[in-house]
Amino acid sequence: MALADDIERLSRTRPFNLLPREAIQLVAFSAEKRMLSANESLFEEGDLGDCGYFVLSGAIILTARGHAGERAHIAHAGTLIGENAMVAEVHRPSSARARENSIVLRIPRQVFHRVLGEFPKEAARIRANLATRMRKISGELEELRRRAIDPVR
Repeated sequence: MALADDIERLSRTRPFNLLPREAIQLVAFSAEKRMLSANESLFEEGDLGDCGYFVLSGAIILTARGHAGERAHIAHAGTLIGENAMVAEVHRPSSARARENSIVLRIPRQVFHRVLGEFPKEAARIRANLATRMRKISGELEELRRRAIDPVR
């Protein structure tokens, strides 16, 4: 897959869709392509995340343990995994393993921060978008908490 193809695919994915083409080019050029064999581990639940992964081809299965048992989700081509790790130091909420032979772009936090620093207007848009999404998630969690405490509502 050519660099131009990587740029095009990134430009259709949040948060990159909020950046100008030059910024996306910088991300794509600075990212490291990684090929994974079927069943190869990308990272484990609880690991400290320092990057995001954009799935170029194949599929990555994400699994997380919780109170209700193990949950799984499949990330297909065009999916960004670990967006929060590109912004801040976080622990991985799930494990990631290649479901089949796959190719991912590893996007280090330092690269993403550099891009945000070079494009401050767009960085503000990304920050506002992230804040809106966090408020929505917080509201949904609060509603779940209320239902758990008072299921009659």
